[in-house]
Amino acid sequence: MFLLPRNQIPQTPEELAQAIEEGVRIFASRPEKMAGVGGADVSALDSIAVDLTGATIDPHHRPPPLEREGARPAMLVRHIYVAGEPAKLLGSDFGFHFEASNAEVYQRVQPDGNLLLLLHRAQDGNVRFEISRAAVEVMIRNAAGKVAEKQGVVVDNADLELTQHGPRTVDAKLTVSAHKLMFHPVLTLVGTLTISDDFVATLSNLKCRGEGPVAALVCAAIGPAISRIEQRSFALSALPFGEMQLRDLALDTANDNLVVRAQFGAL
Repeated sequence: MFLLPRNQIPQTPEELAQAIEEGVRIFASRPEKMAGVGGADVSALDSIAVDLTGATIDPHHRPPPLEREGARPAMLVRHIYVAGEPAKLLGSDFGFHFEASNAEVYQRVQPDGNLLLLLHRAQDGNVRFEISRAAVEVMIRNAAGKVAEKQGVVVDNADLELTQHGPRTVDAKLTVSAHKLMFHPVLTLVGTLTISDDFVATLSNLKCRGEGPVAALVCAAIGPAISRIEQRSFALSALPFGEMQLRDLALDTANDNLVVRAQFGAL
């Protein structure tokens, strides 16, 4: 949840806020301060808040694995709040909002000696991830374009269609137009997005189709990237839910937005 570039928890709320700020800046950047801590005692805080609004997320620095084995109690926090309304990733805006009340936070030592604060239990809370269809199109166009340009291909446009199947599964069809010299291939990429009980997204059945030699070249160029994407999961929340149960987990594709939301609380 919060990475602390320290080998022990700071002694004062001010020092803890600085440590959280430094940890957040490993993955996100903006000119303004992002982390704040309220309260007089680090063992029982009034609040921890991280504001990622306007921040740019670095896709090359993923959060550390959220393993809970070996974690031990660290502090109680009356209110935890993390939000980006919006934040930016791969050139596109997305929204993220997380709140938890009466939370128990554990600490776990990482292999490099730094600490990771983990949400262990909370009385109640909610989490939401939202991105527009247009923003997803920009992300895909940028990512595919970087790969395709190595073959001298320029990606011109991307059009995304989403079809929902059940409360947590969406089929996606992406049509991409590109050009190379006098050729203008049109590619179609299809796949299925599924959200798991622990708020993790996976992409499956990814396929690239196109007609003509240039389209085949582009599909071949992005094939390795597609395979890597299929082999990875994407945590929509950098939060392990510990001894908590997600409920009312839902995925919604209405109004040209992709929204994943859930409530949670102690078992």
